[in-house]
Amino acid sequence: MSRMGLSVLALCHLLFGSTMAQAQTAPQPQSAHQAPARTSEQPTGRAQGQENDNLLRGQTKVNANAGTVTIMTNRTLGGAIMTATLDLSTLLDDGERFEKMRVLPVVARGKMQNLWDILYLSGIDLGFLQTDTLEFLSDDPQINLIKEKIRYIAVMFPEEIHILARSDINSLQDLAGKKVSINAKGTGSAVTGPVIFRRLKIDAQLEYEDANRAIERMRSGDLAAHIYSLAKPAAPVAQIKAEGLHLLSIPFSEEFLDLYAPSEFTNKDYPNLIPADQRVETLAVGNLLAVFNWPENSERYRKVARFVDAFFTRFPELQKPGFQPGWKGVNLAAVAPGWTRFKPAQEWLDKHTQQQSSDAAELRERFNTFLAERKTTSSVDSSSRSELFQQFLDWQRKQQ
Repeated sequence: MSRMGLSVLALCHLLFGSTMAQAQTAPQPQSAHQAPARTSEQPTGRAQGQENDNLLRGQTKVNANAGTVTIMTNRTLGGAIMTATLDLSTLLDDGERFEKMRVLPVVARGKMQNLWDILYLSGIDLGFLQTDTLEFLSDDPQINLIKEKIRYIAVMFPEEIHILARSDINSLQDLAGKKVSINAKGTGSAVTGPVIFRRLKIDAQLEYEDANRAIERMRSGDLAAHIYSLAKPAAPVAQIKAEGLHLLSIPFSEEFLDLYAPSEFTNKDYPNLIPADQRVETLAVGNLLAVFNWPENSERYRKVARFVDAFFTRFPELQKPGFQPGWKGVNLAAVAPGWTRFKPAQEWLDKHTQQQSSDAAELRERFNTFLAERKTTSSVDSSSRSELFQQFLDWQRKQQ
């Protein structure tokens, strides 16, 4: 064989040999309905020499990644969920190059897809899920295993259910037998829509459809309604012109007691869709900041635990001006029925609840000492007691 022929064979081996070997060993994609089996992740390669692993000023890749957590959000860039994640990043990012703590928002497809991404997607630590997700999956054969693999950190602020309908649709019952879009596959609306219709026993033809296409289909008469799950006032809804469209009322009833809270829309929320003298009833669905249930001795567990401690410790700062107002309605101790809290989060709450109780008891004891020194009885009226308490605070400062 000629030298040129040998060269061609060698080149073919270099080009195709490694590709074929990789193709033979490439893992197959995992079905969303297979049992979740995510395990603690290990580094995928070795550093090529210490000098390549070191960053400037003595930092290393290990240090840079140890304090970083990723959070799956949603596609509504100006919405409450995305803004909350940006707030966490603004507050918690720490270090000269944010190596101590860094929060990375990941723009996600939607809150239903967030569940699968937390279970299966490499590099994802946290994500926002709706509180009605388990109800949506109640018939899934893997539901118990999913519940075991997912933990929540905190109950976040709720979002309202918007059902935009044609003008000839006057009630939810009018949607029976008609085409209704539950938004794109993987979104929160695709969770809540089916649950609402199932609870009310309304047999609508539910379809996945992007919001913009759904609006055009409604205007053409091909679609009866479209569902959004967004915090009010939601920019995508506020931009819609009312020509032949309106927000459909969702009356609160006993079918929703365990899942949703009553809410409403007014002209102040959507002047483009609601007259000044009208209100539209609706439901609010809760959101959870969730995490994979990592083994306690794993690096991923420790990393998320560090985030939880920083988040909970500095939480009062999020309720001050400069961050979105929704934080003022968040109660870190709020419980999500049917879900299990991430152990470090529960331990933090238990510890600080005990500390607050101890502090309150000490404060009462010091107040009683203050009253005793002044020979004041505890039977004074509330207004006098309030004034005495202010005097007590001044006295306590002097004591300290």
